[in-house]
Amino acid sequence: MVRTNYDPLDRDPIFDGETDPDLDDDLPVIVPRPAPRLYVDGLARVTAAAVRLEAARRDLSQAQLATELGLSRAAVSDRFRGKTAWTLDQVGLLAQLFGCDAKVLVEEPRRPPAARVW
Repeated sequence: MVRTNYDPLDRDPIFDGETDPDLDDDLPVIVPRPAPRLYVDGLARVTAAAVRLEAARRDLSQAQLATELGLSRAAVSDRFRGKTAWTLDQVGLLAQLFGCDAKVLVEEPRRPPAARVW
């Protein structure tokens, strides 16, 4: 669908057929990724996914986590993406901050049971 430069308040609208640069019809498609698995992706990625999830549940930003942990925001970003592993001490601090057990941050997420077909 092509949108044109159209001003609804213009008394003499001119439809020149040019695409409005402010409206982008070719937005990237977001494809959901499966949760990381311990024996396939490694512990760093499993922990990174768990920390991202718990931070999102509590509406905590990377900058807020960085302040609490005494790290830079870039260092937290690397850990969020699994490029750098969280240390055990950091996992312990995160568990205290999130109010959960540390094992929640290092275990694979539970998969929902398969739907039964009768």
